[in-house]
Amino acid sequence: MRTIRTAALALCVVWGAAAASAQTCGNGTVEAPEECDNGGICIGSSNAGTACTANSQCPEGLCKPFGGDGCAANCTTERDLLYDLVPGVGSGFDLQPGTSGLVINAFITLPIPLSGHLTLTVGKERDGQVPTVVKGNSIVFPAIPVLGQACGCVHGGTFKTCGGTYLEPDGSQSKDCTTKPDACNGLKPCTDVHGPGNTGSGVVGCSGIDGVNLDYSIDAGGESGNVGSPVVTTSGSGGAGSSVVLTTIGVNVVLGGCTGTSSDYGPDGQFCTADDQSTLGASATNPAVTGTASATISNLPDGSTIGPVTVSGSAFSCAKLAAGNPGGGGIVSAFAIPDIPQIGPVAVTVALVAKETTTASTCAGDCGGDGEVTVDELITMVNVALGNAQASTCTAGDTNGDNDITIDEIVAAVGKALNGCA
Repeated sequence: MRTIRTAALALCVVWGAAAASAQTCGNGTVEAPEECDNGGICIGSSNAGTACTANSQCPEGLCKPFGGDGCAANCTTERDLLYDLVPGVGSGFDLQPGTSGLVINAFITLPIPLSGHLTLTVGKERDGQVPTVVKGNSIVFPAIPVLGQACGCVHGGTFKTCGGTYLEPDGSQSKDCTTKPDACNGLKPCTDVHGPGNTGSGVVGCSGIDGVNLDYSIDAGGESGNVGSPVVTTSGSGGAGSSVVLTTIGVNVVLGGCTGTSSDYGPDGQFCTADDQSTLGASATNPAVTGTASATISNLPDGSTIGPVTVSGSAFSCAKLAAGNPGGGGIVSAFAIPDIPQIGPVAVTVALVAKETTTASTCAGDCGGDGEVTVDELITMVNVALGNAQASTCTAGDTNGDNDITIDEIVAAVGKALNGCA
């Protein structure tokens, strides 16, 4: 089991959208200022995994709204944003800062550049937070040749525990049942932690957030080989746009090229596709953060230590997210495994940095870029006109680009609200 030593992370990431849940979000009834309400799913309960509309339906647990189904965890409508990676660029035994990839620290150190994309599914800002999920099937990273000797694949994954929580009330990690549902016999039901079909879930803190630095350490047990429990510690506070997303990342490896005829490659003969059957690899579920992530393996059988290996992320811009652009944001994570068959001890850092995009809405007043102008967006524009908010909170309302919003621009937006953006 793992230990998280920051209560704020448990509240923010594990239970998710706490502010929304404490109100009416998740009761199945749309009530202002909600835009949607699909109810929730019981977690931490004896009936975990069942649909619910109130905490009272989840004995000793919570009725938690999840995103990924069109309605975010704070009961705002969701939209999918393309999170196109800044391609990784190797620099010696590391990656150039601001580019995407993994650095695998084992008997040798290998920077593994990443390219491709994923889809970030986000709600709208409420109470200073933007809820987000990553759908498992949205991660599309090409296969990675490694020194002509192997081929790697980075992917998302399902993560289930007995009860569907990341942590138990005492701070220990809930029992993993992802591949063995019967591991929960006599315990709470085996349930998705991220919500059905998701590989990541968390928030962007538009006014800042706690727990933005991650440290992962594990004792390899020395000569006895009695591996200790991983300790995951979070710390620090981040400014506007900081993010913490509980994420499941898997890394599979096949010895040889990225094409082949063995069962590792599946029927299509291509590695890193849905039909792969490779069993050589590892996965971990840890917070991905916008601060700094590090990993350490101590007390190896020969007395040595691997790490700490570190990587730094970067905060998002909530104004850009509202306009459909995650560009500039970078989430990072780290984990370590004392012994992978045929490889040995491995400490891994991961960096996923988003490219700038040009998906801002051309519809006057469509602050969120979702193809419609809502009453909330009109109110935002009025607040900008009155000097109570910055024009950057609704760039689509500032149609002439003068960093202000006027009555004429509000009138134009009202027309779009009444008649549609088409």
